[in-house]
Amino acid sequence: MNRKTLTLLVLACGYPAVSQANIHITPMVGYSMGGSFDTEENGSFDIKEAVNYNIAIETNVDAGRLGLLYSQQDSSIEDVNLDTTLRYLHFQSAVFYPSGDKWNSYIGLSLGGTQIDVQGASNEYKFSAGFYGGVEYKFTDSFALQGQVRYLGTLVDGDSITVCNSSSDGTSCKYAFSGDWMSQVQANLGFRFSF
Repeated sequence: MNRKTLTLLVLACGYPAVSQANIHITPMVGYSMGGSFDTEENGSFDIKEAVNYNIAIETNVDAGRLGLLYSQQDSSIEDVNLDTTLRYLHFQSAVFYPSGDKWNSYIGLSLGGTQIDVQGASNEYKFSAGFYGGVEYKFTDSFALQGQVRYLGTLVDGDSITVCNSSSDGTSCKYAFSGDWMSQVQANLGFRFSF
């Protein structure tokens, strides 16, 4: 068998799979809550609640979807006015439960990493996991409205970050994450575009 025939055979076998595959792109905007730091003086500071932006790229798998999620929250640490950005990159999988022609509900799990970027400190990269659930209303097969609630937990294991804050009372350094997990909850709303 020559190369041209083999190439055509491989393309022909792959064509139905490609034509049946759906790619779903879902930009979302939401609100994030949670996350805190302890100081070496036994104080505690919370990450301010703030708007988050997400984008999910998924494909159909059996009765669900498999894909990638990117989420970013730009906020600050309360009382010390340090800007902070939390970025999540997760692989995710969800199972969908149709409820009639237009409505779907879904639940899913995600695994990945978190970048914690605090002003004046080195970036921290941590393992994170999450679970989520929501509803989807289909206007057409290619366009739907989604609402979801998502929990994101980052394994911080009491590690510390070094941030020095100078004031008239002296210099204060070293903040530590509270507990083993930094927990956040998001409420998101977005539109799904399918191709």
